[in-house]
Amino acid sequence: MKKLITLSFALILIVSTRAQTIDGDAMIGFVGSRVDDPVTQRFFNLYEIKHSSGVKYSSTKYGIDITANNDTIIDLSFYRSNSLYGSYNNKLPKGITFGMTSPQVIKTLGKPTTLYMNTGYAEYDLGKYVMNYWFEQGVLTQVTILLK
Repeated sequence: MKKLITLSFALILIVSTRAQTIDGDAMIGFVGSRVDDPVTQRFFNLYEIKHSSGVKYSSTKYGIDITANNDTIIDLSFYRSNSLYGSYNNKLPKGITFGMTSPQVIKTLGKPTTLYMNTGYAEYDLGKYVMNYWFEQGVLTQVTILLK
């Protein structure tokens, strides 16, 4: 019985620890959410996102920059490494990872809506959202989710 209780407690601890991470596809849902929503505020707290000026919110540590319009998030960007915003090291949406090449992103996501290889840009229309992928020296360095 003692082993069962210990195992149950360990499982609860693991689940609650994992619940502290917001990343991957869950990030898409924040675009279109209100900045004062309790779930959005939890996201802001986890990534130390602060109101920086006007309609801008950002983390100087975790590589995230946000734009809001009428207190609704309309633009969410993740940076591999940025002197102003820091580095985003958690999971990106749609199974993409920083450092992937354009062909690797296309293999994962399919043919983009727009592709400009000379400038290192690919865009995917996802219904309510548009996702932009920026490449420098052939590898992914920035992902942006925009509300249409």
